Amino acid sequence: MTEPWRGPVLVAVNDSEASFHAADVAIAHARAFGAPLRAVAVVEHDGLVAGSPEAVALESSRDVACAAALAQVERLATRAGVPVVAVKRHGRVAAEILAEATACGATLIVLGRMERPGHVVSGIGSHTMHVVEFAPLPVLVVPPDAA
Repeated sequence: MTEPWRGPVLVAVNDSEASFHAADVAIAHARAFGAPLRAVAVVEHDGLVAGSPEAVALESSRDVACAAALAQVERLATRAGVPVVAVKRHGRVAAEILAEATACGATLIVLGRMERPGHVVSGIGSHTMHVVEFAPLPVLVVPPDAA
């Protein structure tokens, strides 16, 4: 019989406190399951004109933030003795998270929940809603105060 939790636990991160809480939870799950961790950060493209000075500056700052977030998660996982692979993707956040989950054969997606007023469901942003709706595997949404 195959062990269902042998595939990677995928955690989506950015430079927010909520995503680092989610990373802590994902690391704990990966360790408990004996699974590797896959950390993904997405450099999002906005509706700015590609190649414009504004778009280049925004993408550059997001790229730096994603790299820093991934490096932090790598440090946390390594300290916990969990094998980790960090991946930076470019594009639409939810679509890239789902694509990475499929590409690596993830068995669980872990996302941080950020409190943002005005969303359809309190505390659940549009990216998280999209992942929850379309993911073909379990998704764990971690509240901001969980660790």
